[in-house]
Formats: sequence, structure tokens, C-alpha cells
Amino acid sequence: MILRKVALAAVSIAALSPTISNASPERISAKACASAFASSLAAPGAGAPAYKLAFRGAPSSTLTDFYPSDFTFTLEARDPKTGLAIARALCSTDYRGTVTTISAVPLNADAGKLASQN
Repeated sequence: MILRKVALAAVSIAALSPTISNASPERISAKACASAFASSLAAPGAGAPAYKLAFRGAPSSTLTDFYPSDFTFTLEARDPKTGLAIARALCSTDYRGTVTTISAVPLNADAGKLASQN
């Protein structure tokens, strides 16, 4: 009887751990895409430029939102002095947060149609 209670408690903790730790797969995937995007902007042979990630993910509404999924993000680099966009890309990741594709998007593309999607 005690073993069943311990097993139930362990399963409950494992199920809720992503909620408690706030390490959402979407945030991990966004960081991986931002890093790949920054590296793609660097001159050949140079290190990736410094960047700041402004992540605007949708708040999770259910426990299943925390479990692995593929993600696609629209990334935009802005000039820190002028605030103008200098590059834009579309990045996809697998459920592990590994970047699967990253492709340039023209700056004149409609930003309203390019949204982070799950």
C-alpha cells in the first residue's frame, strides 16, 4: 500500500516538473533559434554578435503545452541605434529544441502574417 502511494507521488511529481521548473520546450526552442540566427548574421570566421531575445510566447493553458512539440518562430534583428529591422528569418525546431531549418525572410514581407506558431 505504501509502495503504491510512493509510486503515485513520483508519477505526479514527474508530470508536474515542467510546470514547476518553468523550462518550457517553446522557450528552449526559441533560444536555440535565436542563437542560430545570430550566428547566421556574423561575418565568415567571426563570432556570433551579441543579442537580446525578446520572447513573447503564449502563456500555457494546459499541462500538455509543456510537453515536446515542434515549433516555428519568426525572428527579427534590429539595429540597436535606430531600432530598424536589419534581418528577418523563419526558424523551425524539433521537439528536442534542435534547429531543423532556418531561412531568410525578406524585410518587406508582412510581419503580421509571420507569427510564432506551435
